[in-house]
Amino acid sequence: MFAAKVQGQQVHVFNAKTGGFKRTISCAGCKGVKYVSVNGDFVSITTEDGKVRVYDINTGALKRIM
Repeated sequence: MFAAKVQGQQVHVFNAKTGGFKRTISCAGCKGVKYVSVNGDFVSITTEDGKVRVYDINTGALKRIM
């Protein structure tokens, strides 16, 4: 289980049980982060350009842009 915190154009992902840091996902190429949702091993980031980017929390890899 993970939790996310937005700081500027970065999303910091933490282990919700231990509070330990897991990964930083940079959204520098995106137009501002509006919303973040964590579901299982994925984090979905909605940006001001209206796109949703889905990242794998374990690898940091961008999986899909919708």
